[in-house]
Parts: sequence; C-alpha cells; structure tokens
Amino acid sequence: MAYKYPYDYEEKEAPRTKLTTARSMWKLMILSILTLGVYGVIFFIPLSFELDKISPRSDGSKQMNYLWAYLLSVFSFSIVLTIWQYQTANRISEALEQRGIDYEFGTGDFWAWFFFGSFILIGPFIYFHKLCRAMNLLCADYNENPAVM
Repeated sequence: MAYKYPYDYEEKEAPRTKLTTARSMWKLMILSILTLGVYGVIFFIPLSFELDKISPRSDGSKQMNYLWAYLLSVFSFSIVLTIWQYQTANRISEALEQRGIDYEFGTGDFWAWFFFGSFILIGPFIYFHKLCRAMNLLCADYNENPAVM
C-alpha cells in the first residue's frame, strides 16, 4: 500500500453554487428608492455575471459589468445604461430560446415597456417585472440542468 501524503487528494469537481431565483420587481423598486439607487446597482451587478454563466456567447465575449455601464452613464446622459439594458434584454431572450423556456421577453419588451413605457410611468415597472421573472426562470433551469447549450 502506497503512502498517501497529507496533501494528496483526488481531483474533485468544485461544488456549483446555486443561482438566485428570488428576484422581485417590488423589492428592486422599494429598496432602490430607500437606498437612493444603491440597491439597484447591487441588484444588476450579479445579473450580468449570472447571464454569462447561464448563456455564454459563442465568441467568448462577456456582458459589460453593470457598474461600468452605470459609471459611464453619468458622462453619456444614460445612453450607455440604456444600451446595457437593451443588450441584456437581447441576451435574456436568446438564453430563454436556447434553454427552451416558454416565456416571452426580449428587445420588444425593452422598447415597449422600458423605453416608451416610461412616458406613462408604469412601463418600467412592467419591464422590470418581466426581467425578474425571466431571470428567475433561467436561473431555476440552470440550477437543474447547467449543461444546456
């Protein structure tokens, strides 16, 4: 029998962390108001990383970190942040289709509810509700079956 050194161990797969499935539009809106927008930033930063994990791009590029988009939006009058939201809606739409999840969300919702819906004030609420629902569905599917491509 061969002696095993104390640091010899079998190569094991690292435990996979579960992605959150408890996103809520109401929590996002209320806590963003109470924290003067800080919670909104904290809410969207992991969303971009989780989206890269759920549906990696074929060319290997990553979603722009929300914090960079947020900081650049100060100098671009929120244009960068609007582009980030559009790209995120597009990526979520592709991920829903790729995983075979029957839920309607995409760039049409971005234009209808987030962009033009802001004129009737209720539109962004509907958009963020749909975004949270879509990400909850994607994360739940990823937690059950991470290898869908």
